[in-house]
Amino acid sequence: MLRNPPFPISPEELTEDFLSESLGKEVSSFSYKRIGSDRGMLGVVLLLNISYSDGNKENQNLVCKIPALREGSRANTKRGNNNERELRFYDELASITPVNTPQFHSGWYDPETENFLLIQEAVDVDESVDQIKGISLEQASLVLDEVASLHSKWWENPDLKKIEWLPKPSGRKSSLSFIANAGWDPLCELLNGELTKDEISFGKKITSRLHEMLEALSNYPETLIHSDLRADNLLFTREGNRVFLVDWQGASKGPAGFDLSYFITMSLTVDSRRRNEKLLLDHYVNALKTAGKEVDKTELFESYVDGILYGLVVACSLPLISDEKEERVKELATVMTRRSIEALKDHNRF
Repeated sequence: MLRNPPFPISPEELTEDFLSESLGKEVSSFSYKRIGSDRGMLGVVLLLNISYSDGNKENQNLVCKIPALREGSRANTKRGNNNERELRFYDELASITPVNTPQFHSGWYDPETENFLLIQEAVDVDESVDQIKGISLEQASLVLDEVASLHSKWWENPDLKKIEWLPKPSGRKSSLSFIANAGWDPLCELLNGELTKDEISFGKKITSRLHEMLEALSNYPETLIHSDLRADNLLFTREGNRVFLVDWQGASKGPAGFDLSYFITMSLTVDSRRRNEKLLLDHYVNALKTAGKEVDKTELFESYVDGILYGLVVACSLPLISDEKEERVKELATVMTRRSIEALKDHNRF
């Protein structure tokens, strides 16, 4: 159950007493460091190292997530109700959804300010995985096994329709339109000459194309989707045999193809996606069948193509919510934009 305010909303406000009460165990001391500062854009993520008073010499590492520092990021999460969605996913849905996520310890939420605090398991991850470099076919297949398990559980599930706090893609029209309208010109400035005149012209019409995309996606079967499924939001274990899905601030109802197109186009290089796209979609269909759900492959592919534009819309958010002075922000914006545009061209949507 989510807890009510007051609660810390900055690292400096964390105390031993607060952590002791939160974890149900007396904390004698703790330290923290910020992690993923160049990746997590809608929140600040801290790695806590905790010592307990029970005499156990082994400290425990936990992850603590608190509101973003940048006003643009905070405004974006308010428009999309992202913080509440992530907390409620972990609190209400994670335990009944067959997908790997870090263990949820506790969460706080203030509906008036939309401030939040989330404490969860710290996974020992392969830190070499990088969205900019792109992931391998084997890694992508591992992710799609998890996604198929997630989707099959909630595919046209009557209980999903009862969850009112989960929006549909069409219910995000206002917030996504704001991002597209406000973000395209700053994105072009950030990329500084990376786009052709035709590509810039295409982007000028991104909002109307977004509305067409949302309308098209409303015609497919619904499931629970992550909707920010990209390599930076995936934690691969060092052994490489498991992957955890994190950052559920985009949790929504929608078609499976929405998750698939965003994940495949954003997480693989253009060349790798072109070589492996069909193979990966077939892998997903087979994984879905193994999980007990058979689908129309033609319809699935159509929803996949209809959702490709979403990656370009998300790219528009980067100059609005990120520090443009960070080199990785420009690199990520360049990669996301190029991969989106090339996928749109490859599927005759440009």
